[in-house]
Amino acid sequence: MLSKKRKVYLRLNIVSILFTVISLTSVTLAWFAYSGLATAKTEVGVKAWYIEFEKDNEPVSNNIIISLEDIYPGMEPKKEEVTIKNMGDVDTKLKYSINKARILDSNEDYYELSNNMDSNYIEDALSHNYPFHIDINLSTLYIDSKEDAKFEVSVTWPLDSGNNALDSLWGNKAYQYSQAQEELEPNEREPAIEVTINVTAEQAIDDLDSVDTHFLLGKKIKFDTSTGETCTTGNTCIDTYVIDTFNAVEDEYVNLLPTTDLGNGTFQDYQSINPNWHTDFNLLTARDILKVISLDIDESLVKINGISDSVIGRILTNTRANSIINNVVTNNGYFSYTSFDYIKHNSCIWTSDTYSDKGFALDDTKLYGENKNTECKMIPVLHVQKSKLVVE
Repeated sequence: MLSKKRKVYLRLNIVSILFTVISLTSVTLAWFAYSGLATAKTEVGVKAWYIEFEKDNEPVSNNIIISLEDIYPGMEPKKEEVTIKNMGDVDTKLKYSINKARILDSNEDYYELSNNMDSNYIEDALSHNYPFHIDINLSTLYIDSKEDAKFEVSVTWPLDSGNNALDSLWGNKAYQYSQAQEELEPNEREPAIEVTINVTAEQAIDDLDSVDTHFLLGKKIKFDTSTGETCTTGNTCIDTYVIDTFNAVEDEYVNLLPTTDLGNGTFQDYQSINPNWHTDFNLLTARDILKVISLDIDESLVKINGISDSVIGRILTNTRANSIINNVVTNNGYFSYTSFDYIKHNSCIWTSDTYSDKGFALDDTKLYGENKNTECKMIPVLHVQKSKLVVE
């Protein structure tokens, strides 16, 4: 463990972090999608494909390298943002993959995309396995013609992560690495952390394992509780929102969160709800909420008394969600966020998960432990066959 003197030195020895976004040439992906016969004379309709990546209004490559010269506990959060512009006539699907990541000079902390290591594994490790966090997000997985999307990367290291041993271990490693680099010639030095990311824009074709553009997160769908199908108007026609963060074309079902509630009740009352809405349903869980709010890599935070706030980081698996939830419960903390756009209620809303002797509930700005005898809104999550839903 670092001595007190050394640890204070690391926190005060502020060396700025350099982000290098490789800006080579304008990435203009131009090809053509043939839409079919326009007339009996076999004239072919053609739609242009034109995607451009910009940072600070300057064209950049879609291969992005994040390079950090130095890191330290308590550093100012750093963020890079790239705008993806669909300037063509064809709708576009977006995705990204982390090709490789290097942390200091340790073989154990080197990651490279392969058959044995996918991008999600690397992203989860970078976001959650260290006292510092490298978080990535795409604002949407689909953009219409003439619309934009945002690709973001943020790096944070709270002053006190709550794990003194880990803070000291990595603070010491970072300091030693920085000292060793200073002894090298400038052209021989390497950054402390380097991450290579590829952002891809593809024509919106429905491959089975790609995102279903009809059921994107936040899509509003009118659902008829008397028929279990879509509707337009009527007393039993309610508004719902897709809360799957990634619903694939091959998925048979979609999860919808209604804006209509079943009234107020205690935590125990919520466990026994049975809405007769002509579809399967599940109870809302803390994981459901966490996966959605964690997409905000700036303002969705873990708050625990006595230690620094930290970004939740994108939640990719139930295992990771459970680990983070257990840590918050053990330390009597909660999750905060700027908004949860799919529920608008002034009062608390139950989830089905326990929080020690309380129950997990949410309101407009936090997911927290609530007394089980409190009366909160009760909302089911509808598990609906996509074939029953007619959507654009």
